[in-house]
Amino acid sequence: MEDAAPLGLVGVDSEAEKTYRHLLARGGGTVGDVAAAFGVSYPEGLALLERLHRFGLVSRRLSGEFLTVDPRHALGALVESRERQLSSVRDAAGSLGAIFDTAKRARNGSHGTLVISAPEEIGDRYYRLKQAARTEICCLDRPPFLLVPNGPLDEAAVGRGVRVRAVYAAASFVADGGRQELGSLVSRGEEARIIPTLPIKLAMADRSAAMVSLSLAAGDNACLYTEAPPLLEALAELFERYWAAASPLAGTPGPGDPLPSPPGAPEEDRKPTDEERNLLALFAAGVKDEAIARQFGISSRTLRRRIQDLYAELGTTNRFGAGVAAARRNWV
Repeated sequence: MEDAAPLGLVGVDSEAEKTYRHLLARGGGTVGDVAAAFGVSYPEGLALLERLHRFGLVSRRLSGEFLTVDPRHALGALVESRERQLSSVRDAAGSLGAIFDTAKRARNGSHGTLVISAPEEIGDRYYRLKQAARTEICCLDRPPFLLVPNGPLDEAAVGRGVRVRAVYAAASFVADGGRQELGSLVSRGEEARIIPTLPIKLAMADRSAAMVSLSLAAGDNACLYTEAPPLLEALAELFERYWAAASPLAGTPGPGDPLPSPPGAPEEDRKPTDEERNLLALFAAGVKDEAIARQFGISSRTLRRRIQDLYAELGTTNRFGAGVAAARRNWV
């Protein structure tokens, strides 16, 4: 059934609407006309017309006559005004919701956990997570990538005494869009390790807030942001397990630098050079020679020569034997 007084939705009461409809049929009228038509006193008729005037539904002439305004314009203006008011209510919902969440956490002792998927919000929360860290940042990193690396952000964290640890999947150095460079990982103060594969992406600050991927499909950016202590504890344990299983990466020489000469200590006792350590780590992670050459910024031929030098040093002819010999010397 159609609403008998639809203008109530924009604030026009039923009596004022009846008066407006009466005037529309006549093109306007005076206070006396309204008083006579509805059987009300002169002051009451004037009050009705004044309400319509405030709504912009009638205009007032100097003679005291009230003329109706085209409802297609007048009512359109009322609808727009009401939409602005409703929009203000909608905008207030965010801040009121934040108050509600704060009170709920205080009452229940719970912590915020939410799913986010918009790239802009993910980027904003990711950078705020790192900027807020005061003692430790832990990351598990693998493709697909949404954000470009932010070296200055990590350097700033290290500069204020934050320990930055990251475990990279081998695909970070191999897949299209791979963006990690071995030499830059430790140059900005980060402790970096590599592992063949990772099941998730994770960024955690001070073990008080974390972001973890909910999908690894290209184009699906959904992730979970949490401050919940039980979930943070589980994520911290997961990170530590992968950290313990991963191979450390050390600072690497520049693209044209030769393999550093070992110290004068006996061969069996000397420590591995940074390049030897990184080669062994990449071998263990299954990274192909072509990708290793790109990361070191050298040609495939130069890389093969350096690998052969490493094999000769370890007394082997293949990656597996190099790993066994390196473990025997405590190089890995």
